[in-house]
Amino acid sequence: MHPSYAEPMQSGRGGLYLDVPSGTHEGSILIATPEIADPDRASLLLREPSSMLEDQLRFSAEWQLALRIAASKGLSKSEFLPRFLLYVCEQLLTGSAREMTEQHLGTQVFNRPPGYNPGEDNIVRSYARMLRKRLDEFFEGEGQNEPLRLHIPRGGYVPVFHTHQAIESYVVEASAASDVEPPAQIKNRLPAPIVISPPAPANPPTLRRTLLFSLLSLLIGAAVASGGWLAAHSIDAKKQHAVAHALWLQLFSNDRNTLIVPADSGLGILENLTGHLVTLDEYTNGTYLSEIKAPPGVGLENFNDLRQQRYTSVVDLNITSTLTQLPEFNPVRAEIRYARSITTEDLKHSNAILLGSTHSNPWVSLFEGRMNFVLQYTPAINQSFVVNRQPERSEQATYNNGDGTAANKTYGLVDYLPSLDGEGHVLIIQGLNMAATQAAADTLANETMMEPILQQARRPDGSLYPFELLVQTRSIGASAPESRIVGSRIHREEQHPG
Repeated sequence: MHPSYAEPMQSGRGGLYLDVPSGTHEGSILIATPEIADPDRASLLLREPSSMLEDQLRFSAEWQLALRIAASKGLSKSEFLPRFLLYVCEQLLTGSAREMTEQHLGTQVFNRPPGYNPGEDNIVRSYARMLRKRLDEFFEGEGQNEPLRLHIPRGGYVPVFHTHQAIESYVVEASAASDVEPPAQIKNRLPAPIVISPPAPANPPTLRRTLLFSLLSLLIGAAVASGGWLAAHSIDAKKQHAVAHALWLQLFSNDRNTLIVPADSGLGILENLTGHLVTLDEYTNGTYLSEIKAPPGVGLENFNDLRQQRYTSVVDLNITSTLTQLPEFNPVRAEIRYARSITTEDLKHSNAILLGSTHSNPWVSLFEGRMNFVLQYTPAINQSFVVNRQPERSEQATYNNGDGTAANKTYGLVDYLPSLDGEGHVLIIQGLNMAATQAAADTLANETMMEPILQQARRPDGSLYPFELLVQTRSIGASAPESRIVGSRIHREEQHPG
């Protein structure tokens, strides 16, 4: 059980106390003593809820830093900022970081009722912005000599700890690196975030293990949504040709967060059952959850499960896992977010890799105005198709599932486009079905197929123009045994967000 951060901090005996539910742990333990914290500042005392927290956090350098920040000038006068900071740090340090959604933080930290709508009440995002600013001010002022650094990357709420020296070294090297230097040389010197594991393991897990734990939780839902099918494909990043690094370097940059957003497979199943394609407005304000009615023959309990649980496909799980294995993957600035947990503001200020089409990831609709190849869905299974808005040469105007002599023919798309603010990049990997989405991802990993495309899209400075790929494959169950590029577009004229 965690401290009740919804309870207000109280002052007394020259210190700050954080109330927790009674019956959890007797007495109070002094966490930040005057010898550790600034003696001119009030010490922070925490009644710990369990012996686990006492053993794990009491002498943790990361927790001590969080407490000193909470008691600093910039935070101690606020009702919510210290509570917010301590809660997210405690969740991370006790292995519960995956629970930190905007909805969860709103109820646990800011006294919002269960089921409140974060789309209408942005208190969590507002305080997150304020907290990031106060953290910067702390380390520029009274905390400038702290050996550890703490920051909360934009686009999420999970804090990251680093040593001060490691960050300074990395920033200097990254800024001095030229376009010619292989990116892995810098990436391999990136200091790993300091992550504290739950008490049982002797050694703290790396960030990749933390990510895999998150992915594992997605796998449980994926097994239900996909019938237990597991994709056998993976991206072998080491075999990528040097020119392909430009794509991943622009997506996993050092100066901008990157969101990896798997599809909402539960939404796709709901749409198939009801025949109603949920719009982005319905998705963001949550009205589809209450207005969609269970069709005849579908039990209300099962229908509500689809509305409430977070399911994704195993294809998306596999793609996400392999993206984290790329040499260019930047764990400091990257975050895996479920489609229901992001906002338009997140996409405005971050790079993004969106998996799935509007059918299961409505955020893709924000970028369809800039696409030549667009997926169109119908309520009937396997009757969806691709629209080619401006056919060239021998291209077709539409590409249908199972047309022609190949009954199992299907199509996927790869879209590399500017972000909503025009300052970053978005990669969309989508298909008419799971096999097509897998084929689109496999195409990105295929050196022979991608090298000519990336050479054509390469700017004089080494960066890439926006481009689109139409990939044809055959669907054997949910797998894609082979694929080929049947259409492409290189947008050499700059696309502006519209």
